[in-house]
Amino acid sequence: MTTIAVRRAEPGAWLIGETTDFWLACAGGGMLLLAIAVVLHWHGDGELRTADLLLAELHLGATYDAVVRRGLWRRMPFEVLVVPVAIIVATYGVMLADRAVLITTAVLYTAAWHRGRQNFGIASWYQARMGGPVSASHRRLFRAAIYLPMATGAAYFASTAPLYEGDEFVSLALDPRIADALAVVAVGGLAAYVVFAARHRARIHPGEWWLVVANAVAFGSGYVLGAWTMSFMLVLALHHEVQYLSFTYAMARRSSSAGELRLLASFALWPLLGLSSWALCRLSDSDWVPSFLVGGLLCHYWLDGRIWTARARRLAA
Repeated sequence: MTTIAVRRAEPGAWLIGETTDFWLACAGGGMLLLAIAVVLHWHGDGELRTADLLLAELHLGATYDAVVRRGLWRRMPFEVLVVPVAIIVATYGVMLADRAVLITTAVLYTAAWHRGRQNFGIASWYQARMGGPVSASHRRLFRAAIYLPMATGAAYFASTAPLYEGDEFVSLALDPRIADALAVVAVGGLAAYVVFAARHRARIHPGEWWLVVANAVAFGSGYVLGAWTMSFMLVLALHHEVQYLSFTYAMARRSSSAGELRLLASFALWPLLGLSSWALCRLSDSDWVPSFLVGGLLCHYWLDGRIWTARARRLAA
């Protein structure tokens, strides 16, 4: 028990530091989510749209920085090269067949999965700092507490939102009683995890349960604010993007011996390239550009689900 407590207190047990991790990567964004979204609903969200646009492109570039920095394009050629090319080709095929609604639907559901998967992955990183799950029950409860709110939030959105970012999609049209029942199941899964974590708090990293709770708050607050409310969606996206940028920068920092300014400059290269390519695409009037941008987004979701797995970490070691 003492060894575990000491391990949690070591600097290496945090991405950057306990306080910084709390606000950037863990629970801070989740704690402020409801308050900020309510304020924006009252004030307006024009400024936040610009911030979301910039951070989203930096977020995309950070993924490619991780692929290049860790040499994953050589070690995982199928996942990093072949599958993304297939995704781009499939996107163009569907768009040319005038089935844009299918692409919008795919983006909606994979975006929800992507956010839940990101929380799961970062929480798993903290879990590994404590030597892994406490038990098989811990592993199951942890997964349920992450994925049940994600699935419930996505189902509620798909059942109640008229559009997704202004576009039509294939909705679920669930009976409201089913949506409520899913919410009860998700709350039950989270409660079971919280009780387990409280009983074993000396052996569970704070960053893990902070993320589990923040994930549930983020997806669950859609029931309160309206999952389709643009202010809510923007705050959710900003928290997600800041969290990812802080995580990928911390991972680059751990693997580099360069000074802080030099590291920051090298880390900024791919995000800035991504932002520049997006700007160039937006200036183009070509009909091929929208499919390329959407395909790139789907590739990003795929890569983020593959490059931070335990296997990818072993290959990059």
